[in-house]
Amino acid sequence: MSLVLIVGGDDELAARVESTIGHQCVTLGADALQGDSTSFLRGLDPTVIPDAMILTSAVPLAASMALAREVAAVRPDVDLVLVAATEKEIMLEAMRSGIRDVAPSIDDPSLMAGLRSRLDARAPTSPGDPLKLAPKTTPVDFRSRTMTVLSPKGGVGKTSISTNLAVSLAQQSPMEVVLVDLDLQFGDVSTVLDLRPAHTLEDAFGPGAHDNLLLKTYLTVHDAGFFVLCGAESPAANDHVTAEQVSALVRQLQEQFRYVVLDTAAGLEDATLGALEASDDAILVSTMDIACLRGVRKEIELLDELSLMPASRHVVLNFADKQSGLKVKDVEALLGVPVDLVLPRAKEVPVASNKGVPLVVTSKSSPFVKAVKSLSKKIYDRARATEGKQGHKRLEVA
Repeated sequence: MSLVLIVGGDDELAARVESTIGHQCVTLGADALQGDSTSFLRGLDPTVIPDAMILTSAVPLAASMALAREVAAVRPDVDLVLVAATEKEIMLEAMRSGIRDVAPSIDDPSLMAGLRSRLDARAPTSPGDPLKLAPKTTPVDFRSRTMTVLSPKGGVGKTSISTNLAVSLAQQSPMEVVLVDLDLQFGDVSTVLDLRPAHTLEDAFGPGAHDNLLLKTYLTVHDAGFFVLCGAESPAANDHVTAEQVSALVRQLQEQFRYVVLDTAAGLEDATLGALEASDDAILVSTMDIACLRGVRKEIELLDELSLMPASRHVVLNFADKQSGLKVKDVEALLGVPVDLVLPRAKEVPVASNKGVPLVVTSKSSPFVKAVKSLSKKIYDRARATEGKQGHKRLEVA
């Protein structure tokens, strides 16, 4: 069990937060910040330094920011959370101060879900001593892994696969995953995940998009412990976006996240080509329909010809059933390549999408879920195999 320090809280608040996140909470009055906050932190017994600190609205905003900067300088491993208005200027200052999450209320579900996910992912504490922290490590170089989910046809289940894959990866690496809706005209990731984003992809391609810290403010946190860059409301909003802009956006996200999942539109639009240029994995989705299979074969041949096929390729056969008149070996003969993953037709998948809750969240026994988890494990294992190799430097802005 981890230790959370709530600055500017009382016993009743501590009990409420503790019951929500499942980790021990203690409080500190706001008046304790009147002195030197760095001396305050350094003066604590090192065995009871908190894993996380929640700076409540009872603390003046300037004092919270100052404390966050000082704590981040002394103990960058402490997870800092701020309760304040989610205005862009405040969000940016918070991130630059080392604060990981900002929400207008301490009872915000996304705030608590994110904090709980990160604390759950920490190493367990020593038996018999609930306040003693397990050894922590500082951020290391890692190579972010990016996967593009694509198909020449629409309606093959790309978004269901993308969203469930993001959840499955987040279950292994909480708050280290970002899902991007790259269907520039009719993306529906926000609908499938029941999200109501304050910002969308349109903002990410707007002025100042090159600023990593500003880009982070455009992401929406999902309760399952990952970030989402949702599609724009207007189909015309990103008409002028180029492949180069998409590649640049993906590389920005790679600097901040361990896994980047890209859900694309049908066909090979410029956005998809830009995504593939920056991807490690291509997840090609087909159904057991001859027209779709031929389209996938042509897509594979074209990407190979253009040298845009990522080094790691996964061919996924979705909606598989015996009613199609084809067997997997027939599919492989039509494609000219092996099938890596077979997802059976399952009525619970569209039901889950209509409810806005990915099936991976609610089911463990579904064949669809087991198949998606096997894909995420393969990607996870390949990503872990590259740990320590030359790659991107993680930015601690999350």
